[in-house]
Amino acid sequence: SRTMADTDDPGVDFHGGFGDDPEQLDGEELMEDDPEVKEAMMVDDAADEQRTNNIRGGSSSASSKGDEDEEAIVQCGTSAGPITMHFYRSWSPHGYDRATALFEKGYYDHSHFFRVVEHFLVQFGIGYTTDKKLKTFSQSTILDDPKRPDLLPFKEGMMSFAGSGPNSRSSQMFIAYDHAGNLGQSPWETPFGKVTSGLENVKNLYKGYGDMPPWGKGPEQGPIHNRGASYIESEFPLLDKFETCSVQRMNQSGAAAAAGATKAANVVNNNDAASEIKKAHVVNKDERKEEAPSFPFTTFLILSSIVVSVLLGLGYVRKKKRKFNKTT
Repeated sequence: SRTMADTDDPGVDFHGGFGDDPEQLDGEELMEDDPEVKEAMMVDDAADEQRTNNIRGGSSSASSKGDEDEEAIVQCGTSAGPITMHFYRSWSPHGYDRATALFEKGYYDHSHFFRVVEHFLVQFGIGYTTDKKLKTFSQSTILDDPKRPDLLPFKEGMMSFAGSGPNSRSSQMFIAYDHAGNLGQSPWETPFGKVTSGLENVKNLYKGYGDMPPWGKGPEQGPIHNRGASYIESEFPLLDKFETCSVQRMNQSGAAAAAGATKAANVVNNNDAASEIKKAHVVNKDERKEEAPSFPFTTFLILSSIVVSVLLGLGYVRKKKRKFNKTT
């Protein structure tokens, strides 16, 4: 079995390690022939280059995306029970922005905790989305954040991205268990948050398969990319997974807060408009109910007058006829 001394950093296997079988090619390579995805990836590369230039010039693009004091509460249902995570932008601006965005977009919904190593960590982050834009966004990489020695050593429940080298963070992340204090030394392992509720559920995630090969009998990342949930469900059916997650941002200011307020106002306005339309329909319906009897009643009066006139006419004719018969 794998010992703590042999345990390396949580990694993201993007290139190699999947064998020569074409069915085990990396998910990103399988998408390279798609013109739309390829173009989107080129845009992401250009954006990363621009962020790098901004940092070299003394200004971080991360600071323009949100306020340094912004935080987020992420609540998720899982097959092992609910968990609540707290993300801090001040810990890792780039990491916070990416993690919060992915959870908000529902990228992790229904994805599996595919690597669960007792006393070390639980790793996740290969989503099953069929949305090309979201998939491309999840595969694009972000710049590393400055190391935070004040947050080390890793404590149980702390969260960080997994990576494969400098500036390699994309969508995979891990939650530390109780013996993960040696983590945090790699440039991509700046923590961005922690589990604040439901840690017992995290500790109870199924770990019977152990680590990934060759240290254990857990799933490999390549087939997860290529085959999605079917690979896990058929070959590792006991692994736990996310259900759905919700995100609540806090301490927003400036444009971010304004955008949130606009979104809230739009929701309120839409609700108000729907309410007004509903009320108008009710009023119109009531008015129709009040007006409805007037038409039949008027018709009834007219018909009654005609009937009376006819009857009177018939009576007059009969009277005349009897008078005529008497005279003859």
